[in-house]
Amino acid sequence: MRVSLRAKQTAAVTLLIAVAMTVLSVQHLANLARVGLEDSRGIGDLLGRMIYQRARETIAAGGDPVVALRTDQGIRSILESTAAYGRNVTYAAVVGNDGIVIAHSFPAIEGQKLELGENLASILDGDRVTQVRTIYADRSLDVVLPLQLGDAPFGAIRVGLSPVLIRDDLSQALMPMLWTTLFVSCAAVLVGLLLARRILRPIHVINSGLMKLGRGEKVGSIDLPPDEELEGVGESFKAISEKLASRSLGRLMAGVTHEVRNPLNAMAIHLELVREHLLRQRSSRAPVGAVLGIQGGTERSPEFDGASEHIDVIASEIKRLDEVITGFVRFIRPEELQLQPVNVSSLISEVIALVEPDVRRNGVVCRADVPANLPELRADAALLRQALLNLALNGCQAMPAGGKLTMSAKAEKDRRIAIAVEDTGVGIPAEALDRIFDLYFTTKPEGSGIGLSIVYRIAQLHGGEIEVQSTEGRGTSFRLLLPRA
Repeated sequence: MRVSLRAKQTAAVTLLIAVAMTVLSVQHLANLARVGLEDSRGIGDLLGRMIYQRARETIAAGGDPVVALRTDQGIRSILESTAAYGRNVTYAAVVGNDGIVIAHSFPAIEGQKLELGENLASILDGDRVTQVRTIYADRSLDVVLPLQLGDAPFGAIRVGLSPVLIRDDLSQALMPMLWTTLFVSCAAVLVGLLLARRILRPIHVINSGLMKLGRGEKVGSIDLPPDEELEGVGESFKAISEKLASRSLGRLMAGVTHEVRNPLNAMAIHLELVREHLLRQRSSRAPVGAVLGIQGGTERSPEFDGASEHIDVIASEIKRLDEVITGFVRFIRPEELQLQPVNVSSLISEVIALVEPDVRRNGVVCRADVPANLPELRADAALLRQALLNLALNGCQAMPAGGKLTMSAKAEKDRRIAIAVEDTGVGIPAEALDRIFDLYFTTKPEGSGIGLSIVYRIAQLHGGEIEVQSTEGRGTSFRLLLPRA
C-alpha cells in the first residue's frame, strides 16, 4: 500500500514528538527513582544512626558486647519500632563481622547468618538505568553503618529497605505521563496534518503546474511562497511553459498547414480542370458565353453543367478552409478575458432559447435545472455562452431520432460551480473519449474537430476543468467545473 507524502510527514512529526515525550518521561521516571532511593537512604541512615549511637553506649559500658547488645532494652526498643520510621523499612539489625545476627527486629533470626542485600549507597553512586532496574528487581536494599569496638571492626548496623513502595510510587507517576504522552501525540497528529498541508502546498502547486504542462497548457506563473528555497522555481516554470508552448504552437501550425494545404490542392486541381474544359471549348470555336450559359437561350449547355460541378467543389473547399482557419484562430486567441459576474440560470436559458427552435422538429426536448440560490460565476459571458452552445449543439446532433437535452448547474466543493450538459443520444465510443478534446479530432463524418477543443480551451482560460462521461447508446454528459465569483 502506497503512503502519501503528507501521511509520511505527519507520521514523522508524530514519531518525533512521541520519542521526545518518551525520552522526557524516562528521564522523569529516573529522577523519581533516584529521589525515592535517596529518601529511603535518608530513613535508613536515621534509623541506623540511632541504633549505632545506642550500640556504642552499650559497648562502652563493658562486659560481653554481644550479650550487652542483645539484651539492651534501648536497642531492643528501637529495633521493635522500625516500622514507625518508614513503610519501606523491612528490618533493622546489629550483625557481627561474620554476618551472624546479634540483635534483630525479628528476634527469631538472631544467631543466624544474615545475607547482605544490595548496598543502597553503591546503587546511588551508579547510573540512572541501574537505579531503575534495581527498583524493579526483587531484592532487598541495605543501608550499612560500620560498628567498631575500640579501634577494631566489630560488626555493622544494617537497615533493610524494600523497593516495592518506591516501585508503586513510580507506577502511579507513570500513568499521568502515559496519558500526557498520548494526548501530546494526538495533538502532534493534528499539528502534523496542518504543517504538512502548509509545507506540502508548494509541492501541490508544482504538481498542478506539471499537470497543466503535461496537458499542453501554458503556465504563466505558479503561486509559490516567497521562500529562499523556492526562489527561481516560478521563473523556471514560466520559461519551460513558454518553451513548450512554442513547440506546441509549432505542432498546431503544422497541423493547420496540413489542413489548409488539402483544400488548396483540391481547388488547384479543379481549377485546372475548368481551364482545360474551357480551352477545349475555345478550340472548337464555341462562344464562351454559350459554354457558361449566360448568353442566348434558356437552356444551359452540357459544357456549363460540367464547369458548374467543378465550381461547386471549389466553393465547398473554400468554405471548409475558412472554417478550419476560423476555428484555429479562436483556439489560439490571446488570453484576454472580459470577466464579470454571470448569472448561470440566465446564461443556460439563453443557450436553450438558441438551440430549441431548430432541434424541436427532430423531437429533442430541452430542459434547464438550476437552483434559484446558485451563486454567480465571474467569467467571460460571451466565451462561456459559446462553450455551452457548442456542448448543446453537440448533444442535439447526437440525437437525430429525438431525445432529451438537460442543462443543469449546482454548487460544488472548493468554491466551484458545475455546469452539466447531458443528452440521451448515441454516445461516444470508449476508445475515443481520451481524444475528443484534441484539435481536429472528430467522430462525425461532417465534423471539423474544433468545437470541443474550443470548449476545453475556454475552461482552461477560466481556471476550470471539463469532465466527460459517455455510454454508447445511452448518452453523454459533459461537466464544466468553474470557480465561482
